[in-house]
Amino acid sequence: MQFARNVAWVFASSAAALPIGLATSILLARWLTVDDRGLYALLTTFTWLVFLLTQLGWGDAVIYRTHRHGVSPARAFSTGLVANGAVACAAFAVCLVFREPLTRAFLGDVSARAFWLAAATAPLLTIGDLLRGYARALDRFDLHNLYGILQLGGVLAALLVALPGLGGGLEAAVSAVLAVQVALVAGFGARIAALTGVEWRFDPPEALASLAYGAVMCVQNVLVHLHERVDVFLLAALSVSAFDIGLYAAAVSVVSPLRLIPGALGTVLLPRLAGALESDAAEFTAAVVRPTLLVMAATALGLAAVGAVAIPLLFGAAYAPAVTPFLVLLPGVTLVTVSRVLARYFAAIGNQRPLVILFTGVVLLNFALNLVLIPRFGILGAALASLVSYACEAAGATALFLSYSGRGLRATFLPRRTELAEYAERLRALVARAR
Repeated sequence: MQFARNVAWVFASSAAALPIGLATSILLARWLTVDDRGLYALLTTFTWLVFLLTQLGWGDAVIYRTHRHGVSPARAFSTGLVANGAVACAAFAVCLVFREPLTRAFLGDVSARAFWLAAATAPLLTIGDLLRGYARALDRFDLHNLYGILQLGGVLAALLVALPGLGGGLEAAVSAVLAVQVALVAGFGARIAALTGVEWRFDPPEALASLAYGAVMCVQNVLVHLHERVDVFLLAALSVSAFDIGLYAAAVSVVSPLRLIPGALGTVLLPRLAGALESDAAEFTAAVVRPTLLVMAATALGLAAVGAVAIPLLFGAAYAPAVTPFLVLLPGVTLVTVSRVLARYFAAIGNQRPLVILFTGVVLLNFALNLVLIPRFGILGAALASLVSYACEAAGATALFLSYSGRGLRATFLPRRTELAEYAERLRALVARAR
């Protein structure tokens, strides 16, 4: 019952996030110039990568340590907060020291002020991710999901004030994002501390144990997100114009909501699998991946039909060239669902190394394909590189899961008759409620 409840919480928040994310993308496209939209994409991607390099997988480690090893939430909270805070602040200082070479290499013509604002956001994302991990460890998915909704909704509200309300531009947009993160971390930090209790001490053995688990998760997360976002940096490094990067960012922003589905399920799966036997974890993972693929495929088909018309209509006629890369990215994002769900099985059994090797390989493949295809085809080349590497990631993750779990391909992916009957019944119930 708890798993079903948590899935319902996560999917409800994901459903609410879709229109908020779309509204934010439209606002940015309508208010910023296409060039500034491209620079905004570069800055937010830079912030996200700094966050990934500093979060150390601690949010997942907290779940693993409290569920499988019985560590007290108060000790995990105090130790994790000190360790993550120190690393995140050190990373911010490094960014400031190397601002000029980083800007020259990857960020185009962004101002020093915009860079500082983007860099300052990264430590707050790190602490925010840690707080969401504690919420999941406490089985408070309502708080975890509320954080995500407030983050998206807060950014949209702040942008409405900073852009149309106050007539701001790129720097105002980045400032709005930073302000939202400050408010969220302060408010949720107090709430999680009240739930876990605080020991007000740093526990080195616990920090080392969490780091031993989380470091591998961190590497895996970095590779996953590099796979998703490195193309934006490569477009800039290969001298693609900020205008074209803006077009590509628009295409990605419409596809990105699809990533919420496997991300949401992965969020719920890890606490559920962490305390299970390996055989039970494999069976449960397969039972989740089957309907997820069906939902993703149906959603992608609907999004393809709507997006081809909606992108130039909602974003503006200047964004019409974004339709083609959008359509190319869609099947790749659908396929990669497989690896993102199956990855939680390996995290739950504490054996992420095979996936790290796989993800390293597909990131290198994506990098090489981008270097070949971007000079020839521009942003379409970046989309094609993602499609091929996403398909390879899905195939590799499937092979690893079958090998380690001992399950067959049909037993993993082919829905059973009872499951199909259950899906049909739920669909009829939804239709009846809609009427």
